[in-house]
Amino acid sequence: MAAAVMSIDKQKARADEAMELVGQLDTSMQKAVYIATKMFLAAKETPEEKGKPKK
Repeated sequence: MAAAVMSIDKQKARADEAMELVGQLDTSMQKAVYIATKMFLAAKETPEEKGKPKK
């Protein structure tokens, strides 16, 4: 249980750092990062996940 909490805390810290870095970019670069992230995550989806509705 403690390992899961540590993992969540580490993920939150990484997300906070990423948001701070993205906040320093101009609007067009923020859009480019968003699109690249969506494309990366879409490529990671398995065929089974592609048919499921988003949560």
